[in-house]
Amino acid sequence: MSRSNQDKKLVNTSSSESLPDGRSDVMVEDKPKRRSFDAKYKRKILEKLEECKTVRGAVGELLRREGLYAAQVAKWRAEADEASSAAFKKKRGPKPNLEAKAEKRIAELERINARLTEQLRQAEVVIEVQKKISEILGVKQPPEADWKSGSK
Repeated sequence: MSRSNQDKKLVNTSSSESLPDGRSDVMVEDKPKRRSFDAKYKRKILEKLEECKTVRGAVGELLRREGLYAAQVAKWRAEADEASSAAFKKKRGPKPNLEAKAEKRIAELERINARLTEQLRQAEVVIEVQKKISEILGVKQPPEADWKSGSK
């Protein structure tokens, strides 16, 4: 940002004591700018806070020196804890589609059912043919109820 653009944004709050270039020693921006911190800075501050915990008053001193609030740093710590725990819990890859699995299983069972039904139909045809052949040959068959139950 050039010097002239910077002068346009800054407003003089005190009319007394100006600097040699015509600006006041106290300048305030027209519109306050929200501070943002990158991850590297946050990590560095959290590490320094861990080191300062053993010395009484060191945490407050660090926060004052950096212009930070305790609630702000507490939020950073919670975010860091959540991110580290989420890294171990999160499974990679696409989420399983349970409906597709169920539909696939149903289709497989329907194929098996159709195959077994056809085998049963063929077995019944074979049994009917065997009955007719035994009648023609004169071989006596046990009553139907006996052979279905498996007893002789």
